[in-house]
Amino acid sequence: MNDHAPLEVSRFRPLSRFQWLGSKTTMVFLCYLVAAISFGGFFEKWAFRDGMSYSAIEMMDGVAKRPFVYRQLMPATANLVEEIVPARLEQRFTDWLAADPHKHNFIYRYFSNATDSTNTRYAFRYYVLFVMCFASYLFGIVALRAVCCEIYPDATSATLAAFTLALVFPMLTTEGGYMYDMTEVLFMALAVLSALRGRLLLLGAIALLATYNKESFVFFILTLYPLLREKFSRRAGLAIQGVLLTLALSVNLWVKLRYAANPGGFVVNQLGEHVRWLLSPSSYMLFEVNYGAVTTKGLNIVHLIVVAFVIKNAWPYVPRTLKRHGWMALSINVPLFVLFCYRGELRNLSMLFVAFTVLLSVNISRYFQKVYRGHAYSTDDDLEPLAEPIAEPMGPPSILEPDRALHLQ
Repeated sequence: MNDHAPLEVSRFRPLSRFQWLGSKTTMVFLCYLVAAISFGGFFEKWAFRDGMSYSAIEMMDGVAKRPFVYRQLMPATANLVEEIVPARLEQRFTDWLAADPHKHNFIYRYFSNATDSTNTRYAFRYYVLFVMCFASYLFGIVALRAVCCEIYPDATSATLAAFTLALVFPMLTTEGGYMYDMTEVLFMALAVLSALRGRLLLLGAIALLATYNKESFVFFILTLYPLLREKFSRRAGLAIQGVLLTLALSVNLWVKLRYAANPGGFVVNQLGEHVRWLLSPSSYMLFEVNYGAVTTKGLNIVHLIVVAFVIKNAWPYVPRTLKRHGWMALSINVPLFVLFCYRGELRNLSMLFVAFTVLLSVNISRYFQKVYRGHAYSTDDDLEPLAEPIAEPMGPPSILEPDRALHLQ
């Protein structure tokens, strides 16, 4: 008996309706589970910055310092929900939580750092924020997977890449974590997807909401131009960008005027301190705790090596459209990161996350193709070895045509 015989697998056959439903249910559960793990990792570290500057309470009351107070989408939504819900219902819920916080208030029971969830004045809105923040993690996974499938349609690799980005996300909140962080990634993924598919009305709505969530989305709009060119002419692409920028800047101006009296400024200049930190060798050997275990932190050299390998292995096999989007995002995001962001705060490189997730998907796909190349055999004696992929990629040729074809034989 050969202990090293190739792995034998059965040829895929069409699923029955019941099997298809079971597969979809399993996938939904896995997405929910990964989102729960990722969100739990984030919330365990930061909660909603309870007792710290720029906390959920400060944001909902509109008294946080600028520029943090500008990020109002989720706090304003929580305030709106409180206004809509009948006062009696809210009071009953708050009284029930306060009657036995350790038993009824599951947020405080499982996250002892979430002390503001016990504040009866804010408890209801705190729960609304909690649900919305978790939803952003769940739908963020779905949106990132959809982008990967649109650009490099390997559903398995796209799913694993989206899961990976979600699980890594708490590690990107190195020096601070905020309720709007994953919502920002969700909107960026939806914007990329809408641009690729030419959904202009949806893209306009995203521009409004995303800018209300975080003002840096104004800059991300600039990176959408190569993606818009897949569906539109140069003149139309520039016109669309002009409209999107007008919408985003209008929201940004309105928010800035509304909170002009708050302390702080339009931006926080971190250049001097950040450059000194970047020049220190110790900045690349940091560690922290995530998910209850010691992990690398920030710009640790291990992170840089992994990122370099991911880019090197995937870059030749992604379409020029994504490359141009990635280069534009890099040229905009890195200077902003150095100038205005706290030292080593990786979450502020968010303009690169969507493109990086696609690169992860390509890496995973190439790995599986190499592992199973020549090792996928049918268990039926009358069938030949499976030399071709199970399903051919489907999608618009202009998006799927890379600089170098990915050969599977």
